[in-house]
Amino acid sequence: MAKRTVIQTSLYYNENVTDYIAIHPEDNMFSKAKRVEICNPYDVVEFEVILHSTVTLGAIALNRFQRKKYHLKKYHSYFVRCCSSEKSSRTLFDIINERFDFKTKIGGMESVLEEIAGDVLLSRLYPQSFISKTQINKPRGFLLHGRPGTGKTLLARTICDILEVTPKVIRGPEIFSCMLGESEKKIRELFDDARRDQKVYGANSKLHVIIFDEIDAICKNRAHSGLVRDTVHNNVTAQLLAEIDGMVYLNNILLMGTTNFLEEIDPALLRPGLIETVIEIKLPDATAPSQIFDIYTKALLRNGALNQDVNTNNIIQRTEGMTGSHVERLVRMATHAAMKRDIIERNKFDVTEEEGDTLEVCNRDFLEALSKLQP
Repeated sequence: MAKRTVIQTSLYYNENVTDYIAIHPEDNMFSKAKRVEICNPYDVVEFEVILHSTVTLGAIALNRFQRKKYHLKKYHSYFVRCCSSEKSSRTLFDIINERFDFKTKIGGMESVLEEIAGDVLLSRLYPQSFISKTQINKPRGFLLHGRPGTGKTLLARTICDILEVTPKVIRGPEIFSCMLGESEKKIRELFDDARRDQKVYGANSKLHVIIFDEIDAICKNRAHSGLVRDTVHNNVTAQLLAEIDGMVYLNNILLMGTTNFLEEIDPALLRPGLIETVIEIKLPDATAPSQIFDIYTKALLRNGALNQDVNTNNIIQRTEGMTGSHVERLVRMATHAAMKRDIIERNKFDVTEEEGDTLEVCNRDFLEALSKLQP
């Protein structure tokens, strides 16, 4: 990502042709790209690249129709980046992303989101006129596993936002009680609202979602003889399995589980007919850190608080091996570094609103944050 200045062009002066920009053939960063994205204060706009030697090196040329349509001002500088992918054919993710806008919410999980949508959610999103003909049981949920900080819980919550559902979020230790039978009762009560709605509204019942964060604490593997277990843990595991098994009569409920320790979960939970979709959330691949970084710096960029000296490529290269949580923390630490720097430079703590409005997060702030961040 780099800044380029908008200049005037007389090429293709047609108000109906606005999906291109002209750049100089010797622009090292963008001359080989087929498409680029320009980040304006309101949106990210994609353009086809055409090369023309009359364009000033280091500038991007647009006509007045384009500038008006996309809120791009002449002689102003904007961040420009190559499009992350130029696929010849569209995948399921490309199509559902147009509808739900995943990429602005979570980065680097295209394949995971496509698997969840294709294997779990389609029977709830596709027209029921067809689903009712199949008489299939809808998938009961999915389990996300992987090392801490890879975005499992964030992904589950993002899917709830897309489905426009407020979930019940259950963290393992919350279930257990010292009162006899109380823990099993809490498990049964989790499903009561769905049962009640199904009975009253039938096929028109709203969707209920339960997120089991750290589900390994609730549904422990009963075969692990080396672990110190008690009757309560065994009973809670059995009760949860019984409730999920009884979901065959409930089409209005979806379960999501997350865990850092897949081997600690009772295998009965993962058999076909229960939580059969199990997905590993891995560390970000080569392209994911850039997408994650863009998400967490989007507000800085939109509000003019990201200095043009920020070397995005260098920063992203140095996040190799880090999780999405690390990248989020990096941006947060860089922002705090900028505030500390501003206070020291002004030699006062009481910075006014007007003075604070001029602060920009610079490359040195990110370098300071990187020096403190441990993957």
